[in-house]
Order: sequence, then structure tokens, then C-alpha cells
Amino acid sequence: MKIKPQITVLFLLSVLTLLFIISAIFPKNGIRLMSDMRLQFASPKDILNPGQTEYADISDIIGNNALLTDSMLEQMSLQAEDESWDTLRANADSLRRSICRLQFPKNNKKILYKAFRAFEKSASASKPVRIMHYGDSQIEGDRISSFLRNKLQNKFGGMGSGLVPVEQVYDFSFAILQENSNNWFRYTLYGNRDTTLTHRRYGALASFCRFSPYGSDTLTDTEHPYEAWVSFAPSGYSYTNTKNFRLCRVFYSHNKEPFVAEIYHNEILADADMYPASRSLQTIRWEFDQPTNNIRIVFRGISSPDIYGIALDDLSGIAVDNIPMRGNSGLIFTKMDKELLQQHFKELDVKMIILQFGGNVVPHVTTDYTYYEKLFAAQINRIHQLLPDVAMIVIGVADMSVKKRNRFVSYPNIEKIRDALKNASFEAGAVYWDLYQAMGGKNSMPSWVFANPPLASSDFVHFNPKGAKIIATMFYNALMFEYNQYKKNEADKPAQNEGVPDANPQD
Repeated sequence: MKIKPQITVLFLLSVLTLLFIISAIFPKNGIRLMSDMRLQFASPKDILNPGQTEYADISDIIGNNALLTDSMLEQMSLQAEDESWDTLRANADSLRRSICRLQFPKNNKKILYKAFRAFEKSASASKPVRIMHYGDSQIEGDRISSFLRNKLQNKFGGMGSGLVPVEQVYDFSFAILQENSNNWFRYTLYGNRDTTLTHRRYGALASFCRFSPYGSDTLTDTEHPYEAWVSFAPSGYSYTNTKNFRLCRVFYSHNKEPFVAEIYHNEILADADMYPASRSLQTIRWEFDQPTNNIRIVFRGISSPDIYGIALDDLSGIAVDNIPMRGNSGLIFTKMDKELLQQHFKELDVKMIILQFGGNVVPHVTTDYTYYEKLFAAQINRIHQLLPDVAMIVIGVADMSVKKRNRFVSYPNIEKIRDALKNASFEAGAVYWDLYQAMGGKNSMPSWVFANPPLASSDFVHFNPKGAKIIATMFYNALMFEYNQYKKNEADKPAQNEGVPDANPQD
């Protein structure tokens, strides 16, 4: 049987008409089939005018930040007068535009001056100047922190990977190769928290480890003392500065019984001692005559202390800690024991704290983030309460994409969360760095994912190592621009006072 052409055309027109009617009445946001599956239908507007989402152009951002050197940053800072960028030379115009500047509450740049003074004197200091970089999964594996650490140590001195937990959650780290015996017990205030704990003494890492479980303070005649170990060796991915250290410190407290700690250097016993029972924060300290990179620490005892971390540093210079908290939105500091946290901060001699959060708030879309603003400001205020002189910088939320039919677009609430973090920072006296703006703004994450080579992962949320290095470069450039401005202002002080009579002349 032969079908007439006009019948075929009529059938196709009928099908298209039916589809058009369905698209007009189909729910705009589709129909949820499962928790992670939604049935959607193209709207008449999509059919008649499909359009195209324009992704941000990030070529200048990436190219220019990679070109900037410390000497160029210093020269640009010397040429700039306060906020008057017009004094920069024309051939530096595109370079200076690529620097996403730090933002200060009430334009008070002196917030960072104490930290900058510590940076200047760090090479001759009697202990390392510490920067703690807290964040969510965006900084896991020492992403961003590792490059920042390397640049700052190259400029101001220092070595080592900084403060690390006895047992890492993640197998991979750029900074150092860490291995453990498999009998450690790890307790965290974030993620899968042990709700049976009756205290909140977690220390600066918001976690601690034990080589014996809670409640194991005595042994029967047939039992042996608990024993566990942790070792550190150079990572093939780490920077030269990170591979070595000259100072190893173990921070612990609340051991009901004495315990033994031994340290092996290149598998040769270098020191061993017994440490008495204590309920306050204590530090085990080992110094090495020469930089080293291969140690193993063995713990042994009837019961374990709460061990809050091991710091691998130089005797001076800069130390940068990478502290990722997967799934956390940064609302953790008000939940920790204040006395212990303050003691740990002071023992570490923390001069700067960087908070990089917000990404875990994005999937929870709502119209108002005032609640997050207030809670985040409370975290900054708590840290300032414990460390009044510490410099604090908040790195804002990055662009994140959600797939809308066949396109990737920014979550609709990104800028609201960005503003909430900025408002919280300014309210509580912290500096703000707008990562969302720095990486290109709206619909910029697809540009990082589709770059050649890719600079972000296919989840359209996390930067990969190459992208993280670029982000760290941009943040370092912004920080050093302000540092150079500080140096210029300090150098100008004598000149400003030149010719002014002494108010109290001496005979």
C-alpha cells in the first residue's frame, strides 16, 4: 500500500503540533522522577528561539596573572597611588586589570599590617610565622594552599608542609607523602561526627586522633600496650621547600596515663621519651640540625592522648597549613572548645587565617541568605575573640554550574551567597577576596572546564590542580600587591615627618 505524500506531511504536522502543545503546558521546572533525575520538556520559547548561553572569556585573566612576577607586582604597586589606577603606565593596563584586588572593610588596609610586618621579619624570627588556610573540598589535597605556600616561602623563607592530622582523610596530597598504621581512631567535628563524645576539644584542625579508643584506660594481664605509627616522606608532586623541614612538633592533651613517643630518622632511632599524664595542651618538640624529609613517629601506651596534629616546619620563615573540611560551610569555630582552640592557636603563633567556604551552601537554593551572613560573621568574631591581632581574609564562593537542558549556567543564588560572605567579612573586620569575580563572574566555570587543557573538573564545581594553581596565583598577586603598598606606605613615613620639629627636643 502506497502512502500519499500529503498524508505523511499531515502526520508530521500533527505530531509537531502535539509536541508544541505539550511543551506549552509542561511544568517549567519539569517533573521530578527521582532525587537526582528530572523529566524536562523544551518550552515553545526554547523551540522557536533556542539562543545560546554565553560563557565568560577568561583568556586575559589566566594569561596576565601567569605573566606577573614579584618584581612586576612591586613596580605596579609603587606606580599606583592609593586607588588611582590611572597613574599606571599604559603598557601595564591589562596586567593591573587582571589583579582582582582584596576588599577591605571601610577601606582599612591596616588590618593586614601586623601580618605583613611578621612576614618581613619571618626569616630572622625564632619560630615560623603561621598562615592557616581553612576551606571546604575546594582545597582538598593541598590544592591552592600548596602553591601559595611555595610562593610565600620562596619570598620570605621557610620550609615544610605545615600542620597535618595524624591520619589523613584523603589518600593524596601535593605537600607530603604520609602513611599510617591502620589502628588509628579519628574524630572530627565535621562530616561523620562521633556523637558519643562528651566534649568539643578538637583543636585547630577541628579533629584529633588516638591510638586507643575512648574507655581503654586499663589493660588486662593478657593484653599488650597499644602501639601505632605515622611516617612522612617527600611527595613526588611537592615543591622543593615542602619536601624538607627542620622542626617537628606533636600537639596533644588529656592522656590519663603516660605514653612513649619515639622518632626515627631514616629508620634510625633519633629520640625516645615517656610523657606523663596531662589534662592541658602539651607539645613534643624535635629539632634537626639539617633539613630532613624522612621520619617515622611511634606511639605506645596503655591509653592514648588526644593528638591534635603534627607540624612539620622550619625554625623560622613562613608556614602555611592546608585544612580542608569536606561538606562544611565554615560554621564550625563557634562549636569548638574555646580554651583549647585559643591555646592551640597561640602555641602555633598564628598571624593570618584564610577562610574559603560557601560552596556547600549553593545547592540549598533560597531567596535570603541573611542567616548565613550572621552565622559566618559569628565565626570570624569568635576567632578574633581568641586571637585579637590575627589578620583574617575570606575567600568567597567560586562560580558553580548546574545543567539547564543542554547548557551549563551559574546557580541562581551564587551572587547572593557571595554578598552574604562579603557582608559578614566587613561586619566582623575581615578582608574579602571575590573569587567569583576573579575567575570571570557569571557562567565562568564552564570556561574553566572546557579550557584546553581543562582547569576544572566535570562536576562544574571544583578546580583541578592546574586550575587551582591559577587561582592561587591570582590570590597571591592580590595579597602581594597590598604587601607592596604597605611597604611603600611604611617607607614614606620618615619623608612625611621630615622637617617637622621634635615635639620634645632634648638638651
